[in-house]
Amino acid sequence: MPTPPRQQTTPPLAASATLSTKGGQVFRILTVAALGMAALLALFPPVGHDQLWCLYVAQRMLAGARLYGPELFESNPPLIMGASLLLAHIAQLTHIPITVLFKLAVVAIELTSALLSHRILQGLYPGMKANTRWFLTFAYVVIYAVMPARDFGQRDHLLAILCLPYVLAAALDASQQNRVPHISHLRYGNTATCLSIATRILIALAAAIGICLKPHNALLVLTSELLLLASTRKRRLFRPELVTILATGALYLAAVRTLTPDYLTQVVPLLKDVYWAIGHLTPLQLAGEAIQLHLLALSVLALYLRKGWRESGLTIAFLFAAGLASTAAYYLQGTGWYYQQIPALSFFAAALALQLADAWDELIVPTCAPVAALSLSLLALGLTAHFTNYPFIPSRSFPIDAPDESFFTDLAPNTPVAILTTSVDDTVMPTAKYHLLWAQRTNNLWILPALLRNESGPRPQHIIPPARLAELEALQHRFMVEDLNRWHPQLILINRCQDPSVQCQVIEDRHDDLLAWFNRDPAFRAAFSSYRYAGSKGDFDAYLLP
Repeated sequence: MPTPPRQQTTPPLAASATLSTKGGQVFRILTVAALGMAALLALFPPVGHDQLWCLYVAQRMLAGARLYGPELFESNPPLIMGASLLLAHIAQLTHIPITVLFKLAVVAIELTSALLSHRILQGLYPGMKANTRWFLTFAYVVIYAVMPARDFGQRDHLLAILCLPYVLAAALDASQQNRVPHISHLRYGNTATCLSIATRILIALAAAIGICLKPHNALLVLTSELLLLASTRKRRLFRPELVTILATGALYLAAVRTLTPDYLTQVVPLLKDVYWAIGHLTPLQLAGEAIQLHLLALSVLALYLRKGWRESGLTIAFLFAAGLASTAAYYLQGTGWYYQQIPALSFFAAALALQLADAWDELIVPTCAPVAALSLSLLALGLTAHFTNYPFIPSRSFPIDAPDESFFTDLAPNTPVAILTTSVDDTVMPTAKYHLLWAQRTNNLWILPALLRNESGPRPQHIIPPARLAELEALQHRFMVEDLNRWHPQLILINRCQDPSVQCQVIEDRHDDLLAWFNRDPAFRAAFSSYRYAGSKGDFDAYLLP
């Protein structure tokens, strides 16, 4: 009886090449679609409220206002404002909108980070195939351009972009010193790529700038350096990257002390007394606001443990450690806001992408996959355009949920307005959309929640001594009186927090009468006496200057 022919278990060379080509086509299509998603979610819509405020502050500084002076009182360190000031200068010279320049600058930073990261990955994974590179390109666009959405350009987003090459470079150092044996095309081989001193300094400088933008994430550097020390045989305490980061941090602190001493002498002590009321969530509440973050971290950890450290590689370990450090920074800030999760989400997602890239290259791709990817991409783009309500018409391309837009439609550009609220969204967005003049030194009443919680209600997280509380109450009253007398806003909106149906941001559990609180000050009553009640819409009462 003749022996039957042996069943072929692997595709012939030509078929394998075809499958490889199809795999590359799939992720080229998906990458283009991801770029389209990024445009719809991040580039075409208006800049987010925090980013807009930084740009607005920079324009005021260009006009002569002092950052921590009587016209501007900002809670953030000065670096982001200084960087925005450069954009304000360019906008003034070229007449290009500063928001356009801002988004172009963020895109340029992303491209630079991507190129540096790609060069480091070539050293970490020298056998990487073209399909895998396209997969990782798709992952990079999704993680750093699609995932941030409206928070594109937030300081936390910039930190994630700027610190990625540094974390990968630390993994490259560890791999070169350990010489982990080659296992597959996506695992450590002969990492011949060496970074020049100039490149290392550039990478470290970018990371230092990211940390200076958000000092809460300083633990990221400490974690990476400790992991590098623990994972290498040859201990080097002072790598060029670490020296550069420490030197840059020291120079930044010296510059702050010299150029903006008011931040250290006035703002920092004030933040210690009042900002706890903004970041007031418990660890359990913070976990509930970041379920996707913890699920992503658990997914990376499960895959890492399943494969073991030798198969997973040190790169995954470094990215995972960076994600843990950024998660700690998220908990430290205590607000639960999505954009503060972006660094941790980015590092965990980057680790997961590298874990999946290995499996992807071994996957057999059906010949119909490119058509399916194209169909899925078109559907995703259509649904994104529909559900984001981005209709490509100016009147609706800048949506504002509150306050009611009818308050502003009849106001001429540069009309001074003031809005008494604890939400930045309620102040910056309408001011930018209708080109109004913001008639307050702060972008919201961020000092007030701590004062209210110390005056009444349950025992607060932080008790302000009576003398200091009286001092802070006088400061908040003085700020408001000086602002009213300086700008004479034509319209004042007051968030109706005393209404049981209204929940004001960060004081959702309270119903304080903001106007009654300010009216306790005789100077405020005198300044406000000229205003006349003009009706209520939504969550706000309106007062007009006759």
